[in-house]
Amino acid sequence: MKIKGLSKLNLYQEVEKINRNLDFGKVLFEKLKEIDNKEKEAQATLEKFARGEDIDPAEMALKISTADASMKLLLRIRNKVLEAYQEIMRMQI
Repeated sequence: MKIKGLSKLNLYQEVEKINRNLDFGKVLFEKLKEIDNKEKEAQATLEKFARGEDIDPAEMALKISTADASMKLLLRIRNKVLEAYQEIMRMQI
């Protein structure tokens, strides 16, 4: 098996391909959908538990904590964006 090395030019070209296909709005929207899906999964697991269905407590705790951590991260990002916006608005031209 032959391993092909990356030269600096090839690496730069690969990074440029990725950057061209990357749209901040699209990435942000996809991450928001992921967080929403985690919240929905945690809610569904809690509803199953409340109905008395057979749910693994460790799985339930994991889903809830994952959803909670994702939401906290989202709120921190939102706060940082708002701080940056407010800082820009305070700048004098």
